[in-house]
Amino acid sequence: MRRMVWAAAVACVAAVGLLWQRMVLPAQESAPPLKIGVLNSAQVAREIQSLALLRRTYDEQRRAYLELITLRQNFLMLTGLEWADLRRLLSRPQRSRSDEQRIQELRRIALEREVELQRLQQTPPEKLTPQERTRLEQLTQLWKEGRAEVERLKGLMDEELRRIEAQLNQLVDEKLKQAIRKVAAEQGLDIVLDKSVVFFVRGNPVDITEATVSSLTELLQSSEGETSDKKEAKP
Repeated sequence: MRRMVWAAAVACVAAVGLLWQRMVLPAQESAPPLKIGVLNSAQVAREIQSLALLRRTYDEQRRAYLELITLRQNFLMLTGLEWADLRRLLSRPQRSRSDEQRIQELRRIALEREVELQRLQQTPPEKLTPQERTRLEQLTQLWKEGRAEVERLKGLMDEELRRIEAQLNQLVDEKLKQAIRKVAAEQGLDIVLDKSVVFFVRGNPVDITEATVSSLTELLQSSEGETSDKKEAKP
């Protein structure tokens, strides 16, 4: 969950121009002093990343893909139709005795083919019969198709996780801006700056880091249902 709070730093830098005009450039004596707030965006990032609700969708989808990839690696020597049959059976919440028997049969088929492939690969080519050479080619092709399926699933996982991460980053950025505006309004602040861009401020600026984290947490919790709605079916 990277770069979730950099929007705050950007917004703070944009405010430096106004701060310069009000504090450094000559100002009218009647102008009221600015009330300045400061925010530790690095601390906000650390605390927000620890929220379980932000990780739930990401972790659940990642776990689903990893389980599927491991399953395909364990049943690498199944044909495409056999693999689809296995997934269908395993997806059932309740399986009959015949379902379990079919799963065990597919497990046996995959193992027997793997053992046969290893035996043929270890046999000197000149000792293979024509039938064995043909069988070796068939099993090698089956193994390659299984590996290609594993790589395809890994690619889908990476793409899906990037999409989910982008959604979560966008959600946090939007809610962070809302939280900063809310806290600034409640405390009557004119400007909020990130601590990392502040070198000197006359007076005592108000640190709103904790208040912002609290407000942001509430906003994100209220959006948990919105995040859940964006989930897609498992691969």
